[in-house]
Amino acid sequence: MSNKKQQTKKEPSVLLGIPDGDIEVDNDAYITKLGGLPVWLEPSKPPSSKVCECRICHNPMYLIFQSYVPLQDSPYHRVLYVWACNRRSCMRKEGSFSVIRSHVVDQAYLKAQRQKEEEKRKKEEKKKAAAAKQQQAFGNGFQLGDLWGNSAGSFGSAPSTGGGFGMRKPTAASVVASTPFGAPAKKNDTSQQDLVQQMNALGIKDPVDTAKLPQFPGQYLYIDEERTDNYESMGIDMSRYKEYLDMEKDMLMDIDEGGSNGETWQGETYEKQHLPKGVDKQFKKFTERVECAPSQCVRYEFNGQPLFYSGLRPQDQQLITSPCKYCKGPRVFEFQLMPNILSILPTTEFATKELGSTKPIDAKVKNVDAKTVLDSWNVGMEFGTILVFVCQKDCHQGSIEDVSYMEETALVQFETD
Repeated sequence: MSNKKQQTKKEPSVLLGIPDGDIEVDNDAYITKLGGLPVWLEPSKPPSSKVCECRICHNPMYLIFQSYVPLQDSPYHRVLYVWACNRRSCMRKEGSFSVIRSHVVDQAYLKAQRQKEEEKRKKEEKKKAAAAKQQQAFGNGFQLGDLWGNSAGSFGSAPSTGGGFGMRKPTAASVVASTPFGAPAKKNDTSQQDLVQQMNALGIKDPVDTAKLPQFPGQYLYIDEERTDNYESMGIDMSRYKEYLDMEKDMLMDIDEGGSNGETWQGETYEKQHLPKGVDKQFKKFTERVECAPSQCVRYEFNGQPLFYSGLRPQDQQLITSPCKYCKGPRVFEFQLMPNILSILPTTEFATKELGSTKPIDAKVKNVDAKTVLDSWNVGMEFGTILVFVCQKDCHQGSIEDVSYMEETALVQFETD
């Protein structure tokens, strides 16, 4: 269409997560998946149960996404987890979604880095020793040591082991990989008392009991690069939504006219969850882009540009531009979860069972008003998209060899009221 911006070959590629079948044995931390139970990088040291507890109803949340996403030149294995409450009453309230970034050191990478540092240190010591001999031979005049400086830190100094390792963008290979680039080293068994002490040192109290968490059936995701070759030739006729709205209105009137005692439901507002209330430019762009790959559940592009479901409100802008709560560094966009997840995971079915209610009411049932019919379907979680913003430096809390869990920022955009 003529009013679209031209797509260029220089535009950064976006990686898409596409459903790829059921997970039979859910015990691998080095995959990308929907649903299932969280698999920790260090199973003996899980995070606090608070990370997956809804702050509204205080019930355990469901894991809806887990992904192994190591960053290039980082000493850490890195996994991101996203939880969501499956109660409709908790939606649109802060605390019903949670994102955690987890680190555990890659022992093979760390060993290689330390070997390089040790080699540099030995070379530096040899040069210092040679410089000292030359100084003794020539007196206090010209010193060969001046050629490379007399400061130990000015030549071959060891790099910082902090967040600097994770500041570069990941390559497509590192994101797509479903196996670790270096298997974690096996550690000696520790006593229960030692384990408790280690968790207390990490600030982990009341560790989550994975066996007690609710779960959706796990689904593998395979990763593919987004193709937008046909994006320019595509166009979504947004005027059709008006037809959908009119059709739904007619359906509601039919239900009410069939009610008892001639009662009708008129002038009463209700919250419609499955169709957009209005069509703005941002939603139009979202819909057209998703049409290139309708089955996508995840869009990944570290330090990339998110695809917003609706325009940003001032509070949204403030949220995503706020600094990292740990290192105060900037945040960047990393990935977003797409609404197709709600058709892959049985959110409505599970929510209905938990509420102890029956299946959604058929619109043909007599003596039931329209709002009751709609409300019977409006259970479980909802979202238009979940945008995840993370620390650009990929900062790590505690010692480099400690397991670390950091809470990140999720901006959840819903259907516009």
